[in-house]
Amino acid sequence: MSGIVLTFPILSDKVEAWRRFCQELSGSRRKTYEASRQRLGITRERLVLVETAFGSTAVTTLEAPNMDRALGQIITSVLPFDVWYRERLQELHGVNLAGYEKFSQPTPTPHDQELLFEWALNSSVGG
Repeated sequence: MSGIVLTFPILSDKVEAWRRFCQELSGSRRKTYEASRQRLGITRERLVLVETAFGSTAVTTLEAPNMDRALGQIITSVLPFDVWYRERLQELHGVNLAGYEKFSQPTPTPHDQELLFEWALNSSVGG
């Protein structure tokens, strides 16, 4: 299972519209939302509103067995729900996913990765 965290600032006058967008996903558009996510292979999605000193930010967490495929389909799908979803992202965040179409192509995992830092809480600490 792979995952990704996407962080997009919410345009200053769009916070309430973003809340309504989330309400639509869990309400009137729930069935088409679920159908979209199942078709894309997305197994979990969380949308969180974070208020910062710099403004409001939406933090979206996605999990899917094939994240490249899922994101590629979100970017390029012509199905009505997916088009609506992209239009809302552009309206609420000023992000036009059409500019990210190159990311919809499968990419091989790089073999020359260099791990520069990693940290994990030692599970035996305190116990």
